[in-house]
Amino acid sequence: MKTSYSTEQLVDRWEDQRDIKNLMGIYVNHVIMNMDADIFENLWAKGCDDVCYGENEGWYVGPNAVQGYYNANRERNTLVAKLLQQKFPEEIGDKTPEEIFGIGTFRVYPAACPVIEIAEDGETAKGLWYCWGSHAEVTPGGPTSNWSWGFFAADFIRQGDAWKIWHLQFTNDVDARCGSNWGKPAEALPELPEFAELKDYAMPAYSVKTTVREAYSAARALTPSPRIPEAYSTFSETFSYGV
Repeated sequence: MKTSYSTEQLVDRWEDQRDIKNLMGIYVNHVIMNMDADIFENLWAKGCDDVCYGENEGWYVGPNAVQGYYNANRERNTLVAKLLQQKFPEEIGDKTPEEIFGIGTFRVYPAACPVIEIAEDGETAKGLWYCWGSHAEVTPGGPTSNWSWGFFAADFIRQGDAWKIWHLQFTNDVDARCGSNWGKPAEALPELPEFAELKDYAMPAYSVKTTVREAYSAARALTPSPRIPEAYSTFSETFSYGV
């Protein structure tokens, strides 16, 4: 490993770290604004068949699967807005689908405590962030709010003059309804007929069904964070945050 860099090289590496922080910030803001349909096109690597997105219980692998995941989020948001418009015709009944898109869904996943390593060859990078967030969504039992605490872990690849997401995990230790015991699964809410259509809506099946990270419970063994990025020369010499 190289242990010293010229001033110019240090500036380049600082700019790379800044750009990667900004990339993850843009990702989080896309989620907050329910811009799921734009995430893959704007932020992910192109021409890489091994792009992958992981959650606690599995992976979406390949461009079609990853983009399909984000498209499914958008489709669910569209359905939620339609059901809320039917539920509250006096308040929002005369608004267009574009005007009401995103109502009922508010996901805030701030990426904090960054640990970023740029490869010595400057072609790839790795990052780990902690997320102490929350999300408000509409379920078959009506509106809910959840705490969401976990990690973003990502590999990045340089394409042209820009950094792009290559592999990404977003895994929770805690995803619990506000006011409930976050160490136990929350009791299901009674279903409401006006939101019954959501019961039949399911996200796409994982490409690879596996435990990426076990969520917290009283029975879970002590579980460290995802592996922290380490200095490396080229990607073949380091671990992957992908499947």
